[in-house]
Amino acid sequence: MPPLLEVDRLSKHFPVRGGLLPRVREWVRAVDDVSFSIASRETLGLVGESGCGKTTVGRTLLRLVPATGGAVRFQGRDLLAMQGSELRRARRQMQLIFQDPFGSLNPRMTVGQIVGEPLWFHGLANRSELNDRVTALLKQVGLRPESAQRYPHEFSGGQRQRIGIARALALEPKFIVCDEPTSALDVSIRAQIVNLLQDLQATHGLSYLMISHDLGVVRHVSNAVAVMYLGRIVEQAPTEALYESPTHPYTQLLLGAIPVPNPARRRVPRGTAGKIEVADDSIPSPINQPAGCAFHPRCPLYARLGKPESCRTALPELTPLPQDPAHRVRCHFPTEAGQSLVELVS
Repeated sequence: MPPLLEVDRLSKHFPVRGGLLPRVREWVRAVDDVSFSIASRETLGLVGESGCGKTTVGRTLLRLVPATGGAVRFQGRDLLAMQGSELRRARRQMQLIFQDPFGSLNPRMTVGQIVGEPLWFHGLANRSELNDRVTALLKQVGLRPESAQRYPHEFSGGQRQRIGIARALALEPKFIVCDEPTSALDVSIRAQIVNLLQDLQATHGLSYLMISHDLGVVRHVSNAVAVMYLGRIVEQAPTEALYESPTHPYTQLLLGAIPVPNPARRRVPRGTAGKIEVADDSIPSPINQPAGCAFHPRCPLYARLGKPESCRTALPELTPLPQDPAHRVRCHFPTEAGQSLVELVS
């Protein structure tokens, strides 16, 4: 069965202008040669530190910002080539849940108007049907029908995120980009929203692209995980394979940063004395990225192997591991990297 969504070598570069005339001086390679696929009823987690390009991937594949290159196929059709009414019909099947639940809601509109606007815009409900459809959507996300008459500022953060989810469900989509849907919420409310998203996925057969900093949430909801660094995917694998056997040094450091609920224990790379040796701890500029492997200035393996020239000069390809073809890593030394897994020490 073909995947619901296929992203093939997607790129998005932003111009940096300067000088007296508005000329392009440099380019920010926010997304560079990104490829992945998502099957029906499955979730792909997209993780990485701030500025790595996760949100730009989601917005570009939805065509909220124009792509620089690559292809996006949704249900076998080229989404980037669609125009006019064809694109409008396709967009009904693809929706977005925003990171900031308050900033994404119009404060001058009632909840009923916000949730009902997609139905009205696409001509899927007349005035007599609109109230019933809005009420049903609010009930699906755990809100009372009378909420339709209130304004966004009258709700808590978790309730506002439920409103955003109801709006995303209005057109009965097949695919939803969840852009940090729990980052602005308290821990207890975060769990409620995650459970709601999973229940809706089971009920409506939804597919998700889950963009998040919360590695615990990603592990809980995702079938597979892709790790991004400076616009590129550096590791991609089924969820348990990635969390149990992280191979790229950047993935290992991300997982090593997860807090341990024991002040007497901490995570360090196996085989070290506890201090991570890196060549340069500063984050590279997304405009002037390092040559070769972009992660090599911060890579503990690069320092440990004596700073190999290949890391500085050649960009590694995203290649499958011999023991697991579904596990792909962008590293010149995947065998050595896999031997330095993060472990707990006292």
